[in-house]
Amino acid sequence: MRVSMNTADIQSQVINFLRLPLVVLVLFVHSDFRGVSADWNVFWTTDLTGIGPQLPTIGAVIDFISGSLALLANPFFFFISGALFFREGTFSKELYLQKLSRRVFSLLLPYVLWIFTFLFLLSIGEELFPNRTAIVDKPIVNFAFSDWLLCFWDISRIGSQGGIAAPLVVPFWFLRDLMVLCIFTPIIYRVLRWFAGMRKEVPILLFVALLYASRWIDDMPGLSFQGLLFFSFGAFFSIKRVKFVDVMRPLKWGGLLFAVFSWQIDSANLMYAGLIVFTVSMVTRFLERRKQQGKVRLPLPTTLTDAAFFVFAYHTIVQGGILFLLKCGVIIPHNALEAFTIYLFSPLVMLTIGVALHRLLSKIAPRILSVYCGGR
Repeated sequence: MRVSMNTADIQSQVINFLRLPLVVLVLFVHSDFRGVSADWNVFWTTDLTGIGPQLPTIGAVIDFISGSLALLANPFFFFISGALFFREGTFSKELYLQKLSRRVFSLLLPYVLWIFTFLFLLSIGEELFPNRTAIVDKPIVNFAFSDWLLCFWDISRIGSQGGIAAPLVVPFWFLRDLMVLCIFTPIIYRVLRWFAGMRKEVPILLFVALLYASRWIDDMPGLSFQGLLFFSFGAFFSIKRVKFVDVMRPLKWGGLLFAVFSWQIDSANLMYAGLIVFTVSMVTRFLERRKQQGKVRLPLPTTLTDAAFFVFAYHTIVQGGILFLLKCGVIIPHNALEAFTIYLFSPLVMLTIGVALHRLLSKIAPRILSVYCGGR
């Protein structure tokens, strides 16, 4: 998510503009409260006594937004990361080592610091509420050495935890998998360079086929097949020295129709590829129109865009507080409208608190904040 390109370039402006909306999508992914309590589960039940077509339940709407559309953020971030990693269009041992050393500061250091911070906060929480645990079911005081290590890789293997194979800071599974991809970029470059010399139909058809086949391929912690495909998707444009905004700009409706078709055949990754094309085209046209009107600055306030990574990293802390209030019955939705309102307010609360904290820390501890955010 780090942007180092010239801001006068339309492609870098598109990337800068998309950072915050994509983080907001992540917030929506983590605002699906299904299974939190019986009061919430009722909104996923369907009345089978009615006659004729029925409107979808609020639960079905939430599933579509959080469980389908909002998941676009993950492949989109991989796509952008691939385009930026190979933005020079060339590759060498010196450049590879230089890029890895930069990512120690921009990815690895924030990764480690945030996980240590979460462990510290969890230990405080368990002191205040001895009978409760958060994120992992096992109390920190009972951690074995292997459990501490698993906090940095895969908490699903701690005790009988199960669930998502992610580090303690759950959204950081993206950073974990991205760091692994960065290590293997020499191989990725050689393969993509080979495909770049072929007729354009060959890599396109192969990419579509792999995206469709990805439904049958299980990911491993640190090795995401979806991540590899979309990282390579973005990298391919940079290696060919073609701006993806130039290619995708005229494909607005084609991308949308492809996404709808892919959704109909239940191929999520193909749908995300179509939505990336559609979104890039829309944003490129929007920013170009603003430029023609003499509006050079991005339409989003820098206060919001600068806080994007911080919000991405910290938000599960506030999410945990919201879940606590819901589980304890402090917040109870009495009807579908209230449930949907709470659902919409959850990302807003996480975003607002995150931006406020980022602004406060930028004034009182800017150097520490910079380290935690990898220089962003």
